[in-house]
Amino acid sequence: MKEAERSTSETGRKAKKSQSEVAELLQSSAFELFAHQNYSSVRIKDIATATGLNSALIYYYFGSKEDLFVKVIETAVENAFRKFDSVIGSENGPKEILFLWIEIHILQFHLLQKLAKISLDYSSTNGRIPSIDKAIKKFYEKESVILKNTIKEGIAGGQFREVNPADMAMLISTFLDGVLFRNVMFPTFKYKHAIQVMREFVFEQLEPR
Repeated sequence: MKEAERSTSETGRKAKKSQSEVAELLQSSAFELFAHQNYSSVRIKDIATATGLNSALIYYYFGSKEDLFVKVIETAVENAFRKFDSVIGSENGPKEILFLWIEIHILQFHLLQKLAKISLDYSSTNGRIPSIDKAIKKFYEKESVILKNTIKEGIAGGQFREVNPADMAMLISTFLDGVLFRNVMFPTFKYKHAIQVMREFVFEQLEPR
């Protein structure tokens, strides 16, 4: 009896793992399709074909193409911030945190580039969807908080000179977006060098005088 129960339990765990793997496969395939095409042109059938799975599974796991798209955006945002959280420590000060946030755009460049392209393609579609707008906006809101708080802390601690934290955060965020899109248009564009040059410029502007 115990062996039968153990077997049933193990089967359940395997089935659960399998479901997780299927959902992840559908999501990652959808992410690539959305990044290389656009939200409006990608069909449920296209995602199913790319994975070799039945279209019904997409409705089963995500409910709709809209819900799948939201999940794709949310996961990409979570992955970007998870990577950032993994490289910073409690001992890092404002300079180190600002350095590492900019560095993440080198380490995670292709992920963030796909996220930016997906967001831009979606923004040009007719009929905006609140849930998708919210998922896209989340990245920029969180980035703004990180940058503004870090700059404020640096000013308060005397590591940075007096600047407008919101303006400096906007400059950094806008430049990084520009690099992501420049590389889409010109694949040979040296994005690493461009980001490093920008980082040097930012720290020069923040240097106490």
